[in-house]
Amino acid sequence: MSNIDGLSSGLDTSSIINQLMQLERRPQVALTNRRDQETAARTELSEIRSDITAIRNMAADLRLTTGWDKLAATSSNEDAVSVQASAAATTGSYSFEVTSVATAASVYSTQVFADPSSSTGATGPSSFSASGYGALGFSALEGTGFADGAISFEVTQASAAAKIEGSNIPTIPITIDGTNDGVDLEVSGFNFSVTLAHDTYSTEQALADAIAAAIAGSAGAGLATASLNQNNRIELSTGAEGSDHSIRVAGGTAAFALGLSQGRHRRTSFGTDGIVEVNGTATTITDASAGANITLPSGGAGSIDATISGGLRVGVATASQATPPSDSLDDLVASINAADLGYTAFSVNTGSGYRLQLTANETGADSAITPDPGIFGAMGFTVLSNGTDAQLTVQGENPLTITSSDNTFEDLLPGVAITVNAVTTTPVTVATERDVDAVTESVSELVTKLNEVISRINTSTANEPGASRAVLQGNREARKAAEELRSAFAAPIDGNPLTSVGFVGIELTREGTLNFNQDKFKAAFATDSTALTELFANREIGATDLGALDRLIEAAEVATKVGEGYLFTAAQAAERRIDDYGRQLESLERRLELRESTLRRTYANLEVALGGLQQQSGYLAQQLGSLGGFSQ
Repeated sequence: MSNIDGLSSGLDTSSIINQLMQLERRPQVALTNRRDQETAARTELSEIRSDITAIRNMAADLRLTTGWDKLAATSSNEDAVSVQASAAATTGSYSFEVTSVATAASVYSTQVFADPSSSTGATGPSSFSASGYGALGFSALEGTGFADGAISFEVTQASAAAKIEGSNIPTIPITIDGTNDGVDLEVSGFNFSVTLAHDTYSTEQALADAIAAAIAGSAGAGLATASLNQNNRIELSTGAEGSDHSIRVAGGTAAFALGLSQGRHRRTSFGTDGIVEVNGTATTITDASAGANITLPSGGAGSIDATISGGLRVGVATASQATPPSDSLDDLVASINAADLGYTAFSVNTGSGYRLQLTANETGADSAITPDPGIFGAMGFTVLSNGTDAQLTVQGENPLTITSSDNTFEDLLPGVAITVNAVTTTPVTVATERDVDAVTESVSELVTKLNEVISRINTSTANEPGASRAVLQGNREARKAAEELRSAFAAPIDGNPLTSVGFVGIELTREGTLNFNQDKFKAAFATDSTALTELFANREIGATDLGALDRLIEAAEVATKVGEGYLFTAAQAAERRIDDYGRQLESLERRLELRESTLRRTYANLEVALGGLQQQSGYLAQQLGSLGGFSQ
């Protein structure tokens, strides 16, 4: 019904109705506020749960032997010998003298040239050069057999990965558990299954990220990935490109949840081939995966050996084959260095002329240089130095000699790389020992994360008079999580002489957070590393006295476990309340729309009635006015 705004009454009926509706909408505003508060609470609970899961993972990593028993390598003469320990290192030490370092062989020309522009009489090597191929998807190009001049090199068709696009995801948010967590895939003929992390996913992007993470942690890691495309659908694609690569969804309990359960998604999808042309001769590339090596013919004598960096893209590169422009010393040096012959050329000013010097790119006794007469003609050479191996000598009744063609020695100590930089006259000792600094840093990071979560919970559950309402004000589950984590980590531990983490520098503050005294921790480590390790992680089979990390992991899992963790169930309860508020708001909105319609109809009818009365009044006034004498 159209609105009659004071036509007869002179009233601003639209304003009156709007004000009346504002009064009517007060319950709706209150309900909306409660829903918004519940939504914020649900989000905060979910984020706290994610933070506690991160603490659990940090504690689990630190609990492992590789996390706790990190080793550092040291050298008693770091200038002469540098060391680097890997994850495979074990404790130990080794002493030796460096009796020689590795050097490269070098020769110089017997002929002396007046200046760098002097003629050498050498033809020099023909060299292939290329640029701009990186943008096309190549990491290296090497041409052979071409005549001098420009070489046409072009990618005329880009390669592409095999892809499968799902249909619309049926339900968001969705809870993934043991009933709907699996996807079976076939990628390039390899069959494997992935299991999605059990959680409630509120967005399509979060679900796509979970699939990608599941693939990365499966037997098919690197073969495929998942993403959310512009149509807001899950898209599975192969990691490599070209028709040699394919992908198919073979089944799985999660196929329906991902929109991949229809028959069209079960068909095999193949990648797209790339096409490369060299001097007009096209080659189809069926495998454009990173590291693939291919030979590209030109249709003539020359060909190009190429290494793909991962996928081909349309474009043109610059390539050419060239001999030195002249036989000058400068041009000969430039052409040798461009040809990658295994040695480097220099023009050396001796003070009485210039000589050509060649030095091997590799070191060691086998780095001898034999100049090619096809490049240097009749030019003669003198040996400047023979290449030598690096040599270590372990002194003793029968000294032990160890050699290496370069200056690196692997596994003299298990998992330790030793690099020699100078000859020594006294023994050098290299050793590995517990990397206390690395362990201390890992513990510090865990304590920092714990403090961040505890402080966040304290802030979000605060109940301060006069302050704005906290997002989780008074929430029991969040407060319980803070207390359980703090207690699990800091409470006394039976059966360990150190009694608690407070004894080794991790102490509770008045605010309920943890203070980490790193010096005290390192001192305890140096005094009794075994007791300190067991204080944090009791790895004995069947042990009942859990370490601080063991208890922390357990407390985190009780709080966050999908389906039964109290933070998980609290977030689920909040989600149900949000849905209930939504239904109440929808119902209330329908009632308010009806109420507003009724008010408008009532006021419209009032205006019509007043209009009728005004017409009757006017008519009567007109009739009375026509009775002239009566008006006296």
